[in-house]
Amino acid sequence: MEEKIKTDGDCFREYIASLDMPTRRVIKKRILNECHIEYPTLDNWRYNLCNIHPLAKEKIEEIAGYDIFVHPY
Repeated sequence: MEEKIKTDGDCFREYIASLDMPTRRVIKKRILNECHIEYPTLDNWRYNLCNIHPLAKEKIEEIAGYDIFVHPY
């Protein structure tokens, strides 16, 4: 059976889902503010409807405090 490759959206969705609800709200608000995006863009990233910009990935990982996204290297 073929293994599915994780997308950035999959990784981001798993990270958000791993947080408890109060922390999730705080993290989402920080991502919105620090990446200068609107809430629909956050949802688009979570559900693979658009790509997450590399600079936004760096900022999200900085906020999280660890690597979230699968890096190609």
